[in-house]
Amino acid sequence: MSTTPASSTPARAATPRTPGIQWRLFLTCWVIFCLHFATDFVREHFLVTSIVDDRSFDLGRYYEMHPDIFRNPPEAPHGGVHHGANPGMSMIGAIPYALFKPLVDVVVEKELAGRTGRAGDDAAYKDPRAKRMEFYRRARELGVDVRFGLLGFITMVFCMAPLSALSAVIVMRLLMGMGLSERASLWLSFAYAFCTPILFRTAYLNQNIGIGLFGIMGLAVLWDPLRTASQRWSWRMRLMASGFLGGVCFLSDYSGAITCGLIGVYAVWRAMEERGWGDVIPTGLWYTLGALPPIVMLWFYQWASFGNAFLPPQNWMPPVEWIEVGYKGVGGPQPDLFWMLLADTRFGLFTTSPFLLLALAWPFYAWRGQTRLPRREALLCAAITLAYVVFFSAVQYTRLQWVTGIRYLMPVIPFLFLLAVDVVRVVPRTVAAVALAAGFLVDWSLAMTRSQAGVLQAINTVLHEGLSLPVVTTLSKMTASYLPFRLTAWPLYVVAALMVLAIWTIRRPGRQAFAKHLSAA
Repeated sequence: MSTTPASSTPARAATPRTPGIQWRLFLTCWVIFCLHFATDFVREHFLVTSIVDDRSFDLGRYYEMHPDIFRNPPEAPHGGVHHGANPGMSMIGAIPYALFKPLVDVVVEKELAGRTGRAGDDAAYKDPRAKRMEFYRRARELGVDVRFGLLGFITMVFCMAPLSALSAVIVMRLLMGMGLSERASLWLSFAYAFCTPILFRTAYLNQNIGIGLFGIMGLAVLWDPLRTASQRWSWRMRLMASGFLGGVCFLSDYSGAITCGLIGVYAVWRAMEERGWGDVIPTGLWYTLGALPPIVMLWFYQWASFGNAFLPPQNWMPPVEWIEVGYKGVGGPQPDLFWMLLADTRFGLFTTSPFLLLALAWPFYAWRGQTRLPRREALLCAAITLAYVVFFSAVQYTRLQWVTGIRYLMPVIPFLFLLAVDVVRVVPRTVAAVALAAGFLVDWSLAMTRSQAGVLQAINTVLHEGLSLPVVTTLSKMTASYLPFRLTAWPLYVVAALMVLAIWTIRRPGRQAFAKHLSAA
């Protein structure tokens, strides 16, 4: 089993000549992702603060602050207050928050001490949406408003942003493995980061994009078209690493079982074609062994929270709209939901990411022999995409996506992007330029405005009101008690631009040796 199967690699696969470029790509994406930080405080954040601050999974302190937080029903073996989501991203986000907690405590204590003795609390949040105003009022009343703001910032800057930036580097390496030049792979990796909803969803803690990020990492470990992992790791180790990443997808959300399972099938398929039938069962066992730790962690969380290790959190939710359909709102695929997932102007896959429409032409160019993505990997990308669309067309809660924008299909973005890139190489340059420009315009507009009205409204807002940023929009709705001066977007853009310029222009002695050392590590 120590022998490593040959990778499905095109004959002209590029090799990275300058490892430092990948670090520059990572840092550039990190800076721009952080620039578009959104102040949305979602259900995953509540569990982060509960894990770190209370050392508990119970969310009793925040009961009724979020519609997904509920009190366990009488039939649940354990009591308490929890939410209806898997804990994976909250557990990951708890790591940087725990590291910064001492500093956060100091800032929060100083702020709360400054409020003591004031004649009145004139802090307010002005928003036409009553629920958001009520959430702010409750957070201020509990004295957690500043903590929540810092928590959201920390989990985005030190969890979501680096994960998404790392996935951009992985995409670059996969594109080079497909035979694209280093320069082309670099620019197309920027397209992955900023011409798809990756920029939009990275802005705050979210389990759906997490599945996509961990999924593409799991594929990269097994596929390894540049043969870097296979030179250092045995096939068993790669199977276990990929299985672990697949298990983290499952820990993040039950829909992550699709990615976990299909990458497992891909591993077995490779073993069957390259090693023979005798290696099929051992391959499946090693992959499963890697996936078990995060899955066991999910079972522990469910047992500790609800008293049953194997029933999902959704099983204990109180009755809500559509819950009577199928099992807790999950029934058979519905044509209208299928269409909404793809084309709804508020959250459709292709309306929020027009660049990915090119992926639909991949079979045509494959038939003409003009593609470089190997057949096995291409079928995996197509299977993951189709499986998620079909699955979520059976989930009634798909209709609620307009509240936060594209979400459920985020796991398919990295995989569908590989198919789209294989097409953008061979289509006329005008078509490629239009697709990239449309993707950038749409996704940057969504990232700036986070409009609930959809793509057209987001673009219209940017064209008429100019550039903005989510954090600036939020602070503009608050009183001067948080920020004594009026913040605008332009200084933040200038600072980010200077940082990116420094990333790509600063030279230092020994940089090549340093980059080589990091690449080897």
